Amino acid sequence: MTCTRPTRSGTARIVVLLCVLACVAPWSVARDGAVPDPPRGDVRIVVFGDFNGPYGSVTYPAPVARVVVAITDVWRPDGVLLPGDLVAGQDRSLPDERFPAMWEAFDAVVAAPLREAGIPYVATMGNHDASNLRGADGSFAFARERDAAAAYWARPEHRTGLDVVADDGAPFTFAARLGLLFVAAIDASGPVVDADQRAALSAALGTDAALEASARIVMGHLPLVGIAIGRDRQGEVVWEAASLRDLMLAHGVDLYVSGHQAAYYPGRWEGLEVLFSGGVGGRRLRVGDAPARSAVTVVDVWLEPLTLRYTTFDPAGFTAYDAAALPPRIDAFGGIVERSARDGSCAAPDC
Repeated sequence: MTCTRPTRSGTARIVVLLCVLACVAPWSVARDGAVPDPPRGDVRIVVFGDFNGPYGSVTYPAPVARVVVAITDVWRPDGVLLPGDLVAGQDRSLPDERFPAMWEAFDAVVAAPLREAGIPYVATMGNHDASNLRGADGSFAFARERDAAAAYWARPEHRTGLDVVADDGAPFTFAARLGLLFVAAIDASGPVVDADQRAALSAALGTDAALEASARIVMGHLPLVGIAIGRDRQGEVVWEAASLRDLMLAHGVDLYVSGHQAAYYPGRWEGLEVLFSGGVGGRRLRVGDAPARSAVTVVDVWLEPLTLRYTTFDPAGFTAYDAAALPPRIDAFGGIVERSARDGSCAAPDC
């Protein structure tokens, strides 16, 4: 699918948005346990989140380690986007020492292998990492989680290789360059993305780093609309999402990446490209009869014209998702989302 949208300067820019999940090609099916490697774009990122275990867990489901090995040994992206729920907090019964222990487990299983491989990563905080919900007195309801997250991400080694542009609110709100891409993280760990955050996002998207980037990505944990059964209600999506969408469109954002729904779907919501990243374990979509599946997505980006191609795998066996099995549109909670590519055809370069 090809769409045209104005940049801030008012000139037309062609953006080709292709969700290529089931090309008839040798790499589309894992054979003998091998991890498939799709045709590589000018820039490659991997999107993987929502992989935490049960409350307080300091271990991870087996697919997490498999995905990390695929990232470091096969896909070798220019960066990794982690759209939240990386640890298993949001539980008031946990002892204080469990929160840093969970972050150390995340570091050992996910972050340290990426650093050792020289692959930078950008994370946004999920509700289980550092929920921004507040009590009646205005204080954070899960302050211990937020303190532990801030302490972990404040350590310089945890930003190795990352070109941070603005980090006044890190790890909750900040912006960074991943090569030719610009990524802004917002604190959508709860439904409220407040006026200060929106102003900070607008300012970040107006910087030279954003304007000069080949593509602009915004990432937040909660989605703008609800597509999954059980997550299609108030409190599970960003409040006043339409105005946030309009802010991103006004600044020429090419993609909003979210987690939380635990269901994979690449779509467009009233002009904005949105990628619901799924995770380990899953929920069913609101429409269709496809079973819940885990997901990790390789995003290959071609620059001329700007083309995003998603290749999404189930980490259980690294078989590619079949685009034809995804519904062409979802009547979501909050609006209608249309699938990015309606036929799953291989129209991108080198396919």
